[in-house]
Amino acid sequence: MRITTFLLFFCSFCALADNVNSQTAKVTIKRSNVTLLDVLNEIENQTNYLFIYSNDINVKRPVSINVNAKAVNSVLAKLFAGKDVAYQMEGTHIVLTKTEKSLNEVSVQQQSKRMENITGVVLDEAGEPIIGASVKVQNTTIGTITDLEGKFKLELPAKSVIEISFIGYRTKTVVVGKEKHISIYMEEDTKALDEVIVVGYGTTSKRKTTAAIASVNAEDIAKVPTANITQSLAGRAPGLIVNTSGGGINNYSSISIRGGATPLFVIDDVICEERDFRNLNPEDVEQMSVLKDAASTAVYGARAANGIIMVVTKQGKAGKMSINYSFNYNLSQPTIMPDKLNSYDAAYYLNQGLANDGMKERFNAEEMELFANGSDPHHYPNVDWQKLAMNTFAPEQRHTLTVTGGSEKVKAYTSFSYYDQQSIYKNNTNNLQRYNYRTNLIADFKEVGVKVTSGIEGYLTKSREPLSTTGGDYGSVWSHIQNKLPWENAYNQYGQLNNIPDNPLAEISPEAGYSKGEIATVKANMGLEWTVPWVAGLRLKALGNYRLTADRQKDWKKSPVMYDWDGNPNTPSKPSLEKNYWNMSEYTVQAFANYDRTFNVVHTVSATAGIEANKYMYDNATLGRKEYLLDVDQINPGPVATATNSSAEGTRARAGLVAHLKYDYASKYVVEGSMRYDGSDNFPKGKRWGVFYAGSAAWVISEESFWKNLKDRHILDLFKIRASYGEIGLDDISAYSYLQSYNLDERGYLLGGKFYPGFSEGNLVSKDISWYTTRSTNVGLDFASLDNRLSGSVEYFRMSTKGYLTSPSNVAYTDPLGTSLPQVKSDGESIRQGGEFIVQWKEKRGDFEYAIGANFTYFDSFWMNNPYEAETDLKNPYKRTTHAKGYWGIGYESLGYYQSQEDVMNSPKRQNSVNLGAGDIKYYDFNGDGIIDGNDQHRIGKNSSPRGQYGISIDLNYKGWFMNMLWQGATSKDFYFGDKLQGQGSDYGYLSVIYDFQRDVWTPDNRNAKFPRLRSTSKYNGSNNYGSSDFWLVNTGYIRLKSLNIGYDLKHKVLKRVPWITKCDVSLSGYNLLTFSESNKYDIDPEIGNTNLYTYPVSRVYSISFNIGF
Repeated sequence: MRITTFLLFFCSFCALADNVNSQTAKVTIKRSNVTLLDVLNEIENQTNYLFIYSNDINVKRPVSINVNAKAVNSVLAKLFAGKDVAYQMEGTHIVLTKTEKSLNEVSVQQQSKRMENITGVVLDEAGEPIIGASVKVQNTTIGTITDLEGKFKLELPAKSVIEISFIGYRTKTVVVGKEKHISIYMEEDTKALDEVIVVGYGTTSKRKTTAAIASVNAEDIAKVPTANITQSLAGRAPGLIVNTSGGGINNYSSISIRGGATPLFVIDDVICEERDFRNLNPEDVEQMSVLKDAASTAVYGARAANGIIMVVTKQGKAGKMSINYSFNYNLSQPTIMPDKLNSYDAAYYLNQGLANDGMKERFNAEEMELFANGSDPHHYPNVDWQKLAMNTFAPEQRHTLTVTGGSEKVKAYTSFSYYDQQSIYKNNTNNLQRYNYRTNLIADFKEVGVKVTSGIEGYLTKSREPLSTTGGDYGSVWSHIQNKLPWENAYNQYGQLNNIPDNPLAEISPEAGYSKGEIATVKANMGLEWTVPWVAGLRLKALGNYRLTADRQKDWKKSPVMYDWDGNPNTPSKPSLEKNYWNMSEYTVQAFANYDRTFNVVHTVSATAGIEANKYMYDNATLGRKEYLLDVDQINPGPVATATNSSAEGTRARAGLVAHLKYDYASKYVVEGSMRYDGSDNFPKGKRWGVFYAGSAAWVISEESFWKNLKDRHILDLFKIRASYGEIGLDDISAYSYLQSYNLDERGYLLGGKFYPGFSEGNLVSKDISWYTTRSTNVGLDFASLDNRLSGSVEYFRMSTKGYLTSPSNVAYTDPLGTSLPQVKSDGESIRQGGEFIVQWKEKRGDFEYAIGANFTYFDSFWMNNPYEAETDLKNPYKRTTHAKGYWGIGYESLGYYQSQEDVMNSPKRQNSVNLGAGDIKYYDFNGDGIIDGNDQHRIGKNSSPRGQYGISIDLNYKGWFMNMLWQGATSKDFYFGDKLQGQGSDYGYLSVIYDFQRDVWTPDNRNAKFPRLRSTSKYNGSNNYGSSDFWLVNTGYIRLKSLNIGYDLKHKVLKRVPWITKCDVSLSGYNLLTFSESNKYDIDPEIGNTNLYTYPVSRVYSISFNIGF
C-alpha cells in the first residue's frame, strides 16, 4: 500500500512539474536545410510540448534555424515570421493554424450570400474529441481548426458544404442545414494509419515492412476463455501452427511457425522461456507479432531459427488514473465423451468373439439375463465409471485488476490477475491456481532527451494431481476410467473401494497420494534511452533484465486401502516420497545505437548496431525415500536405508553483435540488411563464433506515378512485392559435448579394505564441432483495394537446414572402439516449404461495423538427405525417408477383408498369420512375391500432424452489441487406432469391446464393417488383424467453432450518462463449441494425440464475462 501511494504521489508531482516546466521551456537547435517537421519533432523531443496541426500546414517545407537556449515561443516566432501560419500555446499543446484570409479574397458571389454562424464538435468513433481537425467550407478559403475539446466556430454562407479532415481519418463532408450546432464523427482511415508492427529491436509498419510478419489482435485473444494464452492463438494468423493434443489442468497447445520446432518467445525485447509466455496474462498484452522469415528473425541469432513470437505488454498512459476490473467464470468439459457399452452389450460381444473361435462363452444365458434386468447389481452390475468418477463440468474463474495513469512525464501500468482451474474429476484432487503481477513505468525527461523504463513482473502457479502406485497423473486416471469394464464393481457390498486393478476411484480418492508443483518466477528490467541532441536522429539505448525462477515438486505416491467383496482389506504398497528443487537465474543485457533520419523528404535511413549478452545459471536437487511405515509425507520419517538423492548445476552463456541497416526511398523502394555475429558456449574455443546475414527488399508499386489512376479510383490502394533471404546459425546440441566425459561407476575395487569406485569413459568427442545453418527464402505480395476495405497478403517460403551434427555409425570403427564415434558435420539437409495467405474485408455502414477475415497455411517438410537413415533403408524407395513427405509411417496396405475361406486359400498371407477366415484383414502383396512380409511394408497414410491449418473470423458491432467468431480447422491428417480402440482391450486374456462405435464388426451380414471379425484373442490368428497397416488410419482433418463471443457494451446507452464509469460490458463466450470431423463417429477429438485416448481430452468451454472501468 505504501508503494502504491508513493507511485501515485510521484506521478502527481511529475504532472505538476510538467505544467511549470512548460511555461519556461527552452530549446537549443542548430539545423540547416531541414524540413519544418524535423524542427517540430526536435522541439517535442526537448520539451513536453505536442504540436497539433491540420493538413493545411506544409511541414515538408525546408527551414534553417540556429538558436541556443531560447524560449519556445521565440523560436516559433522566428520560424513563422512572414509566413501564413499562426500558433497558439495552450498548456502542453501548441496548435498551428493557417492565418485568416481577408474577406476580399472571397468571391463577390460568396459575399453576396447571407452568412450564418454555426458551432460544432468533431469526435472519433469512440466519442473522443479530435484536436486540430481542419474544418473548411468547400470551394472557398473559409475555414478553421478544432480546439482542445474538438470544438469549432465558423461563419459561412447559408446551405454550405463543409469538409472536415484530419491525419489518420477519412475526410468527411457535411451539408449545413438549419441546425446551429452539429456533431461530426470521423472514421479511421487505414490508408493513412499504417499499422505499427513490433520487430527485432525496433518497430516498422505494415506498409514498409520487407519481411514476413503477421500480427495477432490482442483484444481477440483476451476474450477467449482458455487456461493459457497458447490455446487462444489457433487460426489467428497465417503461418502460426497451433496443435492441442489434450486437455485438463494447465494444458497448453504446442506452437510452431510454418511447421518448424518451438519458436523463440520475446516479451518486451527480452528473450524468455516458453512457459513464461504460457503463463502470460492475456489482458496484459498490447501487441503480438509473428516473425517468420530470416529477414525478421536473424537479428536474434541461433534461437530464432524457428521464428519468433514477439509480445509488447501494456504501458501506462498520461491522464487521470484509470481502474479496470474483469471477471470470467467458465465451465469446461470434454469436447467428446466416449460412449461406453453397458454390461449386457459388452458381455454379448465378448461371447461372440469366443464363439467365432469355437470356444465356450464367458457368460451363459442366465448371466446375460441378469445383466439385462439388473436384478443382481452386486454380482452382475452395470457400472458407469464415467459418472462415478467425473462431474459434468469443471469450473474455472479468472479475475484481473489493472490500474493505469500518470502525467506526460511519468506513466504507470499495474495489473493483478488470479486464475483458478478445477478438474472434472470428483473429490477435487486435481486443480491449479495461478497468480500474475506486472508493473511497467515510463519516465520521460524530454528536456534532456532521456527516457527511463522499468518493470517488474511475476507469476506463481500451484498445481495438484492425483498420484498413486497405479495412477501416475490425471491422464492415466482418465485412461483407467475409460478402459474399465462395466461389470467390474467400484465398491464392495459394504460400500468400500473394491480391490480391483487400476481402480480410478481409488486413484482420485483423498486418501491417495498427490503430486504438488509450485513455480515462482520474478523478472525485473530497466531501460535507458537517450536522444542525442547534437546528432539528429540518433538514440542510444540500454536494457538490463534479471529473471529468477524457483520450481518445487513434491510427489507423495500412496494408494488407499481397498477391500475385497467380503470386506477384507488389501495391503497397499508402502508410500514413497520424492522432492525436486530447481532454481534458475538469468541475466540479459543489451546496448544499442539507433539512427533514423530523413533527408530531402524522400530519403530515409535507419541503422541499428549493438550488443546482447546472456548468462543462464541453474541448479537442481532431488531427494527421496521409500517404503514408509508411517503415513507422514515428510522426508525424515522415511527409512534412511531407502534414501536417494542427486543434484546437478550448470552455467550457459551466449552473446551477439547485431547490425541492421534500412533504406527507404519515398516509401516506394525499401531495402534492408542485417548481420549477427553470434557466440555460443555449446562449442569449443575457436569455434564459438559465427557470422550470419539476412537481406530483404520491397517495391511498393502503388506509389509509382503510373499507378496513380488505379490508386485514385481505389482499384488497388496498395500493391507491394517483397523478397527476403537469410541465414541463421544453429547450436542446438548438448552442452559441453566437446568435452570428454567420465561416468562414476558404483562398481569398483576393494584394496586394503578400502573401496575405490571406478570410472567409465563417455563417448568420444570432437574439438571441431561448430555451427550449422538454416537458410530461409521468402517471397510475398501485399495488397489493399476498394478504399482499403479489402486487404491481404500472399507468401511463399522455403527453409533449408544443412550440416546436421551426427555420430557416424560405421561398425568397422565403433565395434573395435567399444563406443560411438564423435559428432561431426554431415551432409544432411532437410527442407520445409509452403505457402500462406490472409485476406480481410472491413467496412462500416452507419452504426453497423463488420470485418470478415480468412487465413491459410500449408507446408511440406522432408529430408533431402537424411544423415540418420541406414544405408539399407536408403536403398528402398518405398520405405526411405529421404525425399519422402506427408506420410504417416511404414506399414501394410490393406485390401479390406477376406470374404470367404476360398479367398483365404487363394490369396497371399502374412507369414505369422494362422487360423484365418472370412472377416480377417487382407493385405496387399506389394512386391508380388506371393508372401506378405516386411518387404511388403511401405509408406502409408498422411502425416499425423496437419500440413495445413486455417482460420475464418467474423467480427460484428452494432449499437453496443458485438460478436466475435472464429472457425479454425486443419487439412487431412491421419490418426492411428491403438490397441484399445482396435478392440484389443483385454479381459482375462480375451478381447473385449468397450466403446459403442466398436459394435460395427464384420459378420456375414455386415461385410463392409469398420472393424474386423471378432476373435477370442489377438493371438488366435497370429495377430493378423493388428499388424501395422493403413486399415487402422482415420482421417482427423477438421473444422471447428474455435471461439464465439457475444456481448453488449452498457456504456453505449444504458450507462451513457454515468461519467464515473468509463467502460462496462458483459458477454457470453465459448471455446471449441462445435466440431466437424470424420473422427467424431469414433468419439475421438480430431486434435487428440494419444492413439488409445490415454490422455485427458480437449476441452469445450462455456463462459460469462464482465468488464468494468472507472
